[in-house]
Amino acid sequence: MGFDLSGFKVVYADKVLNAIAIGRIEMPDDVATQNGTIVKAKRIEVLAINEDGNIVSIFDEGWRFQFLPIIGKAEDGL
Repeated sequence: MGFDLSGFKVVYADKVLNAIAIGRIEMPDDVATQNGTIVKAKRIEVLAINEDGNIVSIFDEGWRFQFLPIIGKAEDGL
C-alpha cells in the first residue's frame, strides 16, 4: 500500500523533509467499533528525502508527523 505525498513536506523531529509517500499505516485495534468518528492512525511509515538527498523511511506514532502542502509559485503573475 502506498499513498503519494509528493505535494507535501513533512515535519518530523524539528526537521522539514520532502515527503514521497506513506508506506504503511497502523490503526488502533478498536477502529471497527468507532463508527462515524475520526480515528487517528496509531503509527505510520513515511518515505521522505532527507537533507543529504537520500530516501529515508520514518516509522513512528502518527501524532509525531505534520504534513504541509507545497505551495507552488504562480505563473505569469496569476
